[in-house]
Amino acid sequence: MEYPEIRNGLRTAALCLALLALCSPLLGHKVSSVSLISYIDTDAKTYVLDAAMEVIPSEEQALNDQIPPEEAARQFAEEFLIVLFDEEEISSELSIRIETSSDEGTPEELQRREVLVKMSGLIPEGAEDFLLYLDPSCPMAVVMVVVKDQQASRRMQVILAGEYSRPVNVQPLLAGDPFVASEVEPVVPPPASTPTSKVQEGENGFLAGWSGVFGGSLLLPLVPVGVLLLTTAGRAVIAQMAVLLIGLSLSLSSAAWGLVGGGIPASRILGGLLALLCLEAIIHRRVRWWRFLVLAVTGVVAGLVLANSGEFRRLFTDVGEVNLGKVVGYVAGAELALVAAGLVSAVVLLVFSRFDWYRKSVVQPLAVLIMGYGIFEVVAELF
Repeated sequence: MEYPEIRNGLRTAALCLALLALCSPLLGHKVSSVSLISYIDTDAKTYVLDAAMEVIPSEEQALNDQIPPEEAARQFAEEFLIVLFDEEEISSELSIRIETSSDEGTPEELQRREVLVKMSGLIPEGAEDFLLYLDPSCPMAVVMVVVKDQQASRRMQVILAGEYSRPVNVQPLLAGDPFVASEVEPVVPPPASTPTSKVQEGENGFLAGWSGVFGGSLLLPLVPVGVLLLTTAGRAVIAQMAVLLIGLSLSLSSAAWGLVGGGIPASRILGGLLALLCLEAIIHRRVRWWRFLVLAVTGVVAGLVLANSGEFRRLFTDVGEVNLGKVVGYVAGAELALVAAGLVSAVVLLVFSRFDWYRKSVVQPLAVLIMGYGIFEVVAELF
C-alpha cells in the first residue's frame, strides 16, 4: 500500500536536512538525501524499509563510472542503515531501482537520480520492538515515518547520526490504533501523587541534565572556559554566564515542549561559536556589547546540542505528556553543570592570573587550543 502524501512530505524534509548539512567531497555518485517509510506487518511478521535516496553525480565522469547511482545507494544502505529488533541487528534483503527526478530537458551531466531501495525481511520470532539505528559516520540525518498494519504513525521522525529511532512495538494488537498499546494492554495507574514522587521525578531530570553536559559533547564544558579566557573579573563573568544560561534554559525548555525540532547541526554551530569566543579572548581584553549577543546564541545552540541527545529524546520527545518537574530538573542540572565547569576553570585561571606572563603563556595558548578544537568540530564531518 503506497502513501504518496507521506512520501512527498518525507522528501521535502530530507531535502531541507541535506541543505543544512555541510557537503562532503564528491567521490563518484553520492547520496545527498534520504527519506524512508518503514512498513511493519505484525500479522505476516514482515518488515519493509522503503527508502528514497536522491543521488547526485560527481564532476568527474571517471568517478561516476566507478560508483554508479545504484552502488552508491547500496553502500549507504549497508553501511549506515542498521535494522534492529530488540536491539539485535538483522540482515535485510535489498532490491534497488532507479528513477530520474530531473526534467527531460536537463542535461545528462546535471540530472539527479532518485534510487528506490527496499530493505525487507522477516520479524524474528518473539521480537517486541523495531528500531532503526543510524551509524555515527553517516553524513546526514534520515527522515522516517512508520506504517504499522497499514496505519501511519502520527509523527515524522528525524534520526541523527549515531542515534536510534523511536521503538515500535511489533507484537500483534487486537484492535484500534496500532501505535497506542494502551488499547490492548491495561495501564497500571501510577501511585497517588505525593511530594516525594514529584521530587524524585525532578531529581531524575536533574541527573540527566548534569550527565548530558559532562557525558556528551566536549564542547559544552569548554564554553565556560571560553567565557573566562577573556576576563576573570567577577561582574563581567557573572553577566556573561547569566546570558549564556538564559539562552540554554529557553532552548532546552522549548525543545522539551516540542516547540523546537531536531535536524539542526548544532554541534557544528556550537564549535564555530566557541572558536569565535576564544578568538575574541585573544584579540580583546574587555567585554564588548556584541559578546553578549554571541553568548545568547551560544546558550541557545548549546541547548539544541543537549536536545539532540538520545537521553533527552527518551525523557521528553518520546513520551506523550511532558512532566514539568522533569523539565525544570533537567534544565537546572544542565545549568549547574556549566556553572561547575566554570567554577573549576575559574579557580585554576585565578591562580595563574597573578603572574605577568598569564596572558601570554596561559590565555593565548589555551584559547588557540580550544579554538582549534571548535574548528575541528565544524569540519570533522567533511571527511
